[in-house]
Amino acid sequence: MRAMLMPNLERVELDGPAASVGQRQEAVVTAFPNATEAGVEILRAGGNAIDAAVAAAWALCVCEPSASGLGGQTVLLVRFADDRIRIIDGHSRAPAAASLDTIKAGQQRRGYRSCTIPSTPATLDWAHRKYGVLSRETVMAPAIRIAEEGYPITPLQHRQARWVADDLRASPAGELFLQDGLPPEIGHMFRQPELAGTLRRLADFGTEDFYHGGIARQIAADMRAAGGLITEEDLASCGPPAQVEPVSTSYRGHRILSIPPPSGGLQLLFALNIIAQISATNSESSDDSWHEAIALASSAVFRERELRPLLPDDLIPQSRQGRLSEDYARQVADSILAPQSTKELATDSAEEPGDTTHLSVCDRDGIIVVLTQSIQSVFGAKVAHRDLGFLYNNYLCTCPRLSHPYELGPGCRPRSNMAPTLVLQGATGRPLLALGAAGSRRIISAILHVLSGVIDLGLDITDAVAAPRVHGLVGRKVWIERPAASNALLARLRARNRIPIVKSRLNFAMGSVNALQLMTDGSAKGAADPRRDGLVEVLS
Repeated sequence: MRAMLMPNLERVELDGPAASVGQRQEAVVTAFPNATEAGVEILRAGGNAIDAAVAAAWALCVCEPSASGLGGQTVLLVRFADDRIRIIDGHSRAPAAASLDTIKAGQQRRGYRSCTIPSTPATLDWAHRKYGVLSRETVMAPAIRIAEEGYPITPLQHRQARWVADDLRASPAGELFLQDGLPPEIGHMFRQPELAGTLRRLADFGTEDFYHGGIARQIAADMRAAGGLITEEDLASCGPPAQVEPVSTSYRGHRILSIPPPSGGLQLLFALNIIAQISATNSESSDDSWHEAIALASSAVFRERELRPLLPDDLIPQSRQGRLSEDYARQVADSILAPQSTKELATDSAEEPGDTTHLSVCDRDGIIVVLTQSIQSVFGAKVAHRDLGFLYNNYLCTCPRLSHPYELGPGCRPRSNMAPTLVLQGATGRPLLALGAAGSRRIISAILHVLSGVIDLGLDITDAVAAPRVHGLVGRKVWIERPAASNALLARLRARNRIPIVKSRLNFAMGSVNALQLMTDGSAKGAADPRRDGLVEVLS
């Protein structure tokens, strides 16, 4: 492993001063070209990074329906021009009627009873009203235009629709997202007039309509008719997102900040600590040892989450580091480096491809927004509101059916792997990286790869995002993307009783990182993951 150092786990102050430069370069990177263009349009219209990020997020609700939408949830990490850093936590909650009695195990994965109360509209609207400078109508206009005029279906979108076509056909979602019962052909101009109408209502009347007005009544009626659990009272109970402090740690002199539970930020930071501990006991410097460390760490952090789950209140208030102590990381690192029997690693949990979307934006005043939103699985619950034009999420599939901090029940908060992340340079405190990812648990391993690739290996952000990845599942399996699957790496993993599974180059299932690299002279570089349809645009 090349030049990896042990992390500095001293307490950090999140609002300390940072050195400043002159006017900064503006940039937008999202998972779809139309959404990136929406963000750029808003920046050029005089909007700030909040305006641009919210506009791009509304646009992604239109042009990446398999990943996010009005029926999902959204979280943001914001670094303000005065160096304050805050999390806008828009996690959703289960309806009041959710319970083990009302939701069978199979109903948690798809269908109308797998849904939490959608919080994306409330979160985007609140963030924009609180911190944006342009009107709601201006910020929502690009998304409405995209829904009305359409966009060409990409090869990836055609493939995703093919994966779930049978499920979509079984509900009104098929009428919205299939073409004569079949996946839309590549290049087909996909228009969504129903969704355009819903977005226009939100632009005209505000998101109050979604939670207290006509849209709320339509959602509740749809749920009643289809056997769902979300009621008008549930929608009315959805308040504004919470503003919370990030979790943080130090890694090779840099400060890494991400989002606390129930999101995946703590797993990301803990994995960095484990990698540092592994490197401290291993002087070897090779790509194989680096990939092995990421595979072992990404497996270990999710195993630890299953064994010792944390609620936000379990974190240490002063440092927000939770179980990120050096001793704890060393214990876990020692355990995964010790000889392991097949029996000890026998439990493998299934990991479906998973879908989410991520965007990063920076503006000339130094505001940075790192936003992740999702409807959980590919095409969420696979059911949609026919007249409103959006899919429902299936986040209740992440709630265990046993005694657990996030167990299925009334008002429970689903677990998530979303991890919008900001990296600040050591002594200066200047932003270095603004990144996040899509891909369920691969969100963590994908961000690990990019973050470590830049900090430890000195890679350019574009090369770091495109580099082949590995991902350790909770049990014995390790996914390896070509061309990382060298004979030496396969042998190393098998020696630890792991089961290597080689995947194709730039594989969809390995996650998707959209990142910005902020340079000391105020310029910006960006990278959109080639595994998806993203686009980065840096304004000159």
